[in-house]
Amino acid sequence: MNSKNINNDSSSEDDAKVYETLTKLYPANELMPRKLTIDIDVKSLYPLKPLPQFNQFYSTFNEEIQTSSLNQVEITQQEERTLLEYFEQNKQNLIYKRFDQIDLSKRSPNDRTYFSTLFVNFKKQYPRVYFRGDPLFDQKLIPCQTDQLKFDSNFESGNLFCAFKRANDVYDLILQNDINTRGNTQWFFFSVTGVKAGQTIQFNLLNHLKSSSLFNEGLQPAIYSIKENEINKQEWFRGGFNINYFKSPFLKEYPQTIRAKYYQLQFSYTFKHNNDKVYFAHSYPYTYTNLLEFLNSILDNPEKNQYMSRKSLCTTLGGNTCEVLTITSNSMQRRAYRKGVVFMARQHPGEPQGSYVMQGIIEYLTSNNPQAEYLRQNCIFKIFPMMNSDGVVNGNYRCGLEGSDFNRRWKKPNKYLHPTVYYTKKYIKGFSKERQIILVIDLHGHSRKESSFVYGCAYSSQVKTIERVFALLMAKMNPLMDYPSCTFKVESSKDKTARIQIWRELKINWVYTYECSFYGQKKKHFQIKDYINCGVSICDSLSQIVKDTSKEFTNQTNIPDIQQQILEELGKMPQTDDQDQGSDTSQSEAELSDDEIVQLFQPKTYSLKQKNFLKQLDSKKKQIITKQTLVNQKNSILQESPSKNYQQQQDNKLPSSSLKPKNINYRIPVKLRQIEPIREQQQPIMVDKCCQTDDWMYRQWLIQIGKQKKKEEQLSQTPTRYIQKSSSQSATRFIVKNTSKPDRGRIDSISFVNSGIQKNSFSQQRQIMRYSGSNFMY
Repeated sequence: MNSKNINNDSSSEDDAKVYETLTKLYPANELMPRKLTIDIDVKSLYPLKPLPQFNQFYSTFNEEIQTSSLNQVEITQQEERTLLEYFEQNKQNLIYKRFDQIDLSKRSPNDRTYFSTLFVNFKKQYPRVYFRGDPLFDQKLIPCQTDQLKFDSNFESGNLFCAFKRANDVYDLILQNDINTRGNTQWFFFSVTGVKAGQTIQFNLLNHLKSSSLFNEGLQPAIYSIKENEINKQEWFRGGFNINYFKSPFLKEYPQTIRAKYYQLQFSYTFKHNNDKVYFAHSYPYTYTNLLEFLNSILDNPEKNQYMSRKSLCTTLGGNTCEVLTITSNSMQRRAYRKGVVFMARQHPGEPQGSYVMQGIIEYLTSNNPQAEYLRQNCIFKIFPMMNSDGVVNGNYRCGLEGSDFNRRWKKPNKYLHPTVYYTKKYIKGFSKERQIILVIDLHGHSRKESSFVYGCAYSSQVKTIERVFALLMAKMNPLMDYPSCTFKVESSKDKTARIQIWRELKINWVYTYECSFYGQKKKHFQIKDYINCGVSICDSLSQIVKDTSKEFTNQTNIPDIQQQILEELGKMPQTDDQDQGSDTSQSEAELSDDEIVQLFQPKTYSLKQKNFLKQLDSKKKQIITKQTLVNQKNSILQESPSKNYQQQQDNKLPSSSLKPKNINYRIPVKLRQIEPIREQQQPIMVDKCCQTDDWMYRQWLIQIGKQKKKEEQLSQTPTRYIQKSSSQSATRFIVKNTSKPDRGRIDSISFVNSGIQKNSFSQQRQIMRYSGSNFMY
């Protein structure tokens, strides 16, 4: 059996086995009550504080656009410096650190000091958090100075690393990098207490990553006030004023040669109540706890839990559970003809819009709506509601705990580093072998474009293609979606995304990345209910397509073909160039180098590139050990010489014999210089001291040279092989003359010696031969 087939992660047998294991259903027993809900157990790298119960009900949000006479702090040209240099100059103004154990003045021992990065070591059973080379929770407590204003981000999905008081009512904030990365700072989520009513505070977030943002187009931070919720029952709203997004004077720690800079977000807010606690975030947060509570509420409802089953797909690096949901009808009628549909969300933890859209999809599919019942009877839905739960819990923006982007790991995911991507891909492949999958949607959020839109794949740049049909239908059904913003292009930079890999490997036409803006549409903010309605509109569009494809079973052939109508409408549209404003962050910039990654994970998780890097390190270490061993053996041999004076005389005098080499280094045997490193140092050969002189060393050198010549003579001897031909009784002798090259698969010359045949007639009976391995074929 071919070894490649054994180790192939995409083998069909492995896919089917994983899918059968995950989808195995036990027979129901009406007499035995079953527990549908699970206990909410959120595991993080450090202790977290509880959050208030957000989004208990959805009301109409009033956008708050405040005006104030406060003069904005002028943006002046400051001197270029790093965040560490900024701390050294302003450490007396430090008023908040996420962990009191952090010593911000300490530098890393390897001269790679990333100011706001926490490293997590997964080599042991339980992950351990490190900050600049030392375990985080083993360091001494270093509390900050007290201030009237108190910050906090040590809760689920929170992200704020430290805060400085720059002036009265002006505070500089530094965001925390994604775990095990050098950047990816865009998501923020923190709380503020201790502010008086009517007090206006200016916040400066110094280390944003992206070069442009919707904050310059009118986007406002998401705000939640505890007092406002208690008095007016108000949930999250958009607020703030004097909002600016511009290039920061602070330099990134990477890459050091380019001297790239961060970007800074500046906004102000006027507090309304005394003793209030106010939360600020990039968008409306949706935590892992929110997901678990929502799923438990669905399964607690006897009218909805009959349509949905819940299973554990795998366990993440942080110990949380990645779940897969199955939604379909309990009826067995036409079950074999049901189509497959796949939904995924939160590959990027800092894009909570995907979770709200997913919540709208789940609520719609488990409702009593006639369209939802029709979809359940004709489709089987596989839903992965939160792919990157570790990143969501720990406040990451783009990556998981291993420090890589999940949506750039679909080509060849690592079973140990990216378990959710690995098992999700296996699950979808096994599902495609069971039934036809007609739609796959991966839900995301976009921070630089308005409205909602999709990224799709297409074999051609023509506008009239089948891949664009469902996208245009969704745009017609959803007023919050903008079809001209959609892009249908297979880019090399996104070759490892879920969209391209599923489209390429499973040959599914409708594979989309559905993007919802952080801002909204037409200079108006999206509210939570708008994201939920986007999920409902996706299901409505799908019901139209399912009706169109199931006419042969419903005997409704007189209904017009929706797909054909959409194709005709696409043919009338002008040609587009599919230009897109994608992410300006390359994968290699924010990720760690190989020498940093291999120190954090077990050897079984290493990629081929990292294994090659380790081999290079081992070879360099062997070279160093070899040199040290040779030096030690040389010194040990010379120390055994009876007269050191004679040794010094021979160093200044050439040997008299012509047989001896003219190089004064002849005293070190050639073979001895090329020996491999050994674990234990060997003792030199001990003989009688009366003959242990430099002449003895020369004789040992000659013995080694003689052995080497004998080996060369044995290799140069011509091997002879006899082969009995089936066509003749005479024996033909083939003499193979090997060259000095060690390649056994090449033959330089072949001589034919045949008894009873002259040389002249032999040329007429020339035979064409090939040599493969150790066999002659003719």
